[in-house]
Amino acid sequence: MVLLAATLYLILTFFLTFVGIERQNQGYRVFLISLLLTPLVGLGYILFKKRNYSRVRYFYCDECDYIFPERSKYCPICAELGEKVRLKRYVSPHKITGKIQSVSFA
Repeated sequence: MVLLAATLYLILTFFLTFVGIERQNQGYRVFLISLLLTPLVGLGYILFKKRNYSRVRYFYCDECDYIFPERSKYCPICAELGEKVRLKRYVSPHKITGKIQSVSFA
C-alpha cells in the first residue's frame, strides 16, 4: 500500500513538472515544490503563478497575404502601392495558412 502511494505521489509530481514546463518554463521549481512539499502545493504554485510570456497578436492583409506581428490600421505593404487595406486580427497565423498558397512574414 505504501509503495502504491509513493508511486502515485511521484507520478503526480512528474505530471505537474511537465505542466509547469509547458505553462511557465519553470519545471525544476515545480518539481522541487511538488516533491518536497506536496503535489497540491505544486498545483497551487502553477495555478497562481503569473506566466512568463506575453501573447503576440498577428494581423493579416487579405490583399497581399502578409502577416504582421505589430498592430497597424492599414497594411504597410499595400500603403506603399497607394492602396488602403485594413488589416484583420488573427489569434495565430496557422489558422490562415490553409487559405493561401504561401505565407510571407514582414
